[in-house]
Amino acid sequence: MRDKKRYLLYAIEGQELDEKAARLAVRNAVYSFLGEKGASEANAKFMEFNAGKQLFLLRCSLASLESTIASIALQTAFNARPIALRLEKMSGSVKHVWS
Repeated sequence: MRDKKRYLLYAIEGQELDEKAARLAVRNAVYSFLGEKGASEANAKFMEFNAGKQLFLLRCSLASLESTIASIALQTAFNARPIALRLEKMSGSVKHVWS
């Protein structure tokens, strides 16, 4: 049986990042809060990035939704500079979030 997924749209505030840096910031946030086992259960995947608007799309497992949101919300610094990753939208389909 397939796992249910949720798509999360985040805005980056505090500093301007490129796609590679944004991926690293999200990965660091998830692994530091959830650990390796929790990160694998969350199955968080960086899907898309919009550099102009500083938005990115993340997919995660429905069962680990709350812990994934918490891990990203706790990311307050990246490269020794303040950053905020704000949840803008959440949905069960990409079409409703990334439009």
